[in-house]
Amino acid sequence: MDSLGTRIRKLRKERKLTLEALAGDRLTKGMLSQIENDKAKPSMESLEYIAERLEVKASELLEQVTPSSLRQLLEQLEILFAELKTGDTDNAQQIVEMMKPYVEELPLSYEGGRILYIYAAAQYFAGLTTWESPLQEARFMFKEINLLSHWFETYILQLGILSENRKYKMAYSCILQAKEEAEQENYQLDSRDAGKMAYYICVFQVAIGELEAGKQLINETITYAHKNQFYYYIDDMYRIGAFCAMIDNDFEQAEHMLKKLEQYRIFVEQVDVDAFIFGLRAHYYNSYTHDYHQALAEIERFGAIMHEDSIKLDKNFYYSEKGKSLYLLGRYEEAKEAFEHFTNIPSFIVHPFDILGINECFSYKALCYAHFGELTTAYEIAKMAYMDSKDLIDLPYKQKIEETYYSIKAQINSVQ
Repeated sequence: MDSLGTRIRKLRKERKLTLEALAGDRLTKGMLSQIENDKAKPSMESLEYIAERLEVKASELLEQVTPSSLRQLLEQLEILFAELKTGDTDNAQQIVEMMKPYVEELPLSYEGGRILYIYAAAQYFAGLTTWESPLQEARFMFKEINLLSHWFETYILQLGILSENRKYKMAYSCILQAKEEAEQENYQLDSRDAGKMAYYICVFQVAIGELEAGKQLINETITYAHKNQFYYYIDDMYRIGAFCAMIDNDFEQAEHMLKKLEQYRIFVEQVDVDAFIFGLRAHYYNSYTHDYHQALAEIERFGAIMHEDSIKLDKNFYYSEKGKSLYLLGRYEEAKEAFEHFTNIPSFIVHPFDILGINECFSYKALCYAHFGELTTAYEIAKMAYMDSKDLIDLPYKQKIEETYYSIKAQINSVQ
């Protein structure tokens, strides 16, 4: 961290002043040189004189981090943070190291809070477990200076981290804590943040198995969104609402939600929403209505747009449902070929509904390999899906996943 003398020297050089010019008629060149080299401390009167000639406040010279340097630091960090990708631990660690000298002396300001927020996120991306403390500090700062949207963003980051680690109950407690604090402190959240809060509450309600409360809140939140013309996350709410209806075998409600999602797609004209719809309908026909021909048709519609730059979903979504459709149609060779491209659950998939749905597809992949007598491979796939699903909430998918695992395990045991 720069000393007082170093800060004075930097500012003098930035303003292209010589020692004599800065010293003026109130200080000697030698005294100013000693101050800059930290061999002498200026009196308060001398400090105010130096600050006046440098066109800054004396308090800025005394601060460990000046507002101007803080802004410059934040500008650099925002660029680096925007380029940070999941799994990029080396660059995340570089950001952490870059910020370490500053985080202990940050002022109560937007810049201070934002730097702490980035510091917390970078620590998590770097694989460190110390992210929570700076995030709490950022939350406190934003609360104290009444930047409520930024205050709420600290909760959203925490929810994302907890979700990635499948700590759904903790995430639910976290969002309820935010709601309780907002109510107790009478925070006036804007309609967008209020909608986001409701969205996260219902998402985690259904994630932990409180399906009835979650479904009710989804419907209320959708109504609120339309009333306030707030459409952030609306496509995801329709999607989760459709999932809930499918699980209940309420196909009328499932169709209603799917049609609402299609109407939303027309409104926003986003190709990635098309992909969600095609993939979700394929899943609906495969797992619930058992119309495998229609499922295959829907997933091929997804395949036709899969390589467009705007599509967020990766190839695993396409090949998982395609392989399942072909297997259920008895087209085993084609199913196996599709399943060979279905290798993992994408890293951004964190909700148990999605995880279980994809693991069910892995079970069909295992059955496909078992059909060709490749029992060892089939068992490893079935076991992976089973172990990955066992701690999640009980949904119909788990029954298929468990049945497949134990069935293939029994086949393995019978030939040993």
